[in-house]
Amino acid sequence: MNNRPAHSHTSSGGNSRGNGRAAQVPAKKRSLFLPIVLIVTGCVVFVFAAWSAVTSPVLASFLNRNANTPQFQQPAPGESYAKVYLAKPTYTPAVIQPAAPEAQPTSTLIPTVLVQATEVLPTTQAEALQPTPTSEAVAIVETGVFVAEAAIVPDTPTPKYVEPTAAAYVPPVSSPGNGARWFDVDLSEQRMYAYEGDTLVNSFIVSTGTWQTPTVTGKFKVWIKLRSAPMSGPGYYLPDVPYIMYFYGDYGIHGTYWHNNFGVPMSHGCVNLSIPDAEWAYNFASVGTVVNVHD
Repeated sequence: MNNRPAHSHTSSGGNSRGNGRAAQVPAKKRSLFLPIVLIVTGCVVFVFAAWSAVTSPVLASFLNRNANTPQFQQPAPGESYAKVYLAKPTYTPAVIQPAAPEAQPTSTLIPTVLVQATEVLPTTQAEALQPTPTSEAVAIVETGVFVAEAAIVPDTPTPKYVEPTAAAYVPPVSSPGNGARWFDVDLSEQRMYAYEGDTLVNSFIVSTGTWQTPTVTGKFKVWIKLRSAPMSGPGYYLPDVPYIMYFYGDYGIHGTYWHNNFGVPMSHGCVNLSIPDAEWAYNFASVGTVVNVHD
């Protein structure tokens, strides 16, 4: 009895192992099929997505924008900035067509035209033109509004420059006559003239009195001659003044060593000459020589 159950258990145990092996074979086949399906599905989805992305206009515009975007450059060694290229907008100027000119009214004045004398006029105008007595060529242009006249005027000759001749100086008073020697002092010109009768012998540039101490005017005579003497007055003292010829009180003609500004009033009333001119006048005159002083 004990052997049977054991045999029976052995048999049932063998059957159990045989059924388990038979059940595991389909399980392995199902586990390989599912991954293959997933891989194929994923490949199909990837291929479809790639094809859609390549043919999509959105992706194409995005790629073009990235391609046209300027790249940033790294700053060179020693530079504290990086160069950036920015796209500049383009501008096309608009062409403005000029406005058509307005029609001119028919009543606009016609400008005058100079017509040369050699121009041939039509018969009707040639008959209307009458010869003029002058040598100027005259043309008359008749319009519906007015008559315009134009003339060709010859060039006016430029007169030649004629240098004026120097007129001889004529003193305001007559000479003493008989060839006598005398002086004429012109205060406005600051000059003194030496005469023999009516003949001018010499002239000098002088300095007479200022507006504060003017030189006396009138007709006088030299009353004393001094080869050298001191001269003094309010605020000044001049020793050894040369070639003095007093003609009225202490007014005299003399040489001057303290200034060289002749031609400008500088004195206290006397007639100042340079020392060489004063020496010539001193030797030319004598006591009684007429001195005529005027403005």
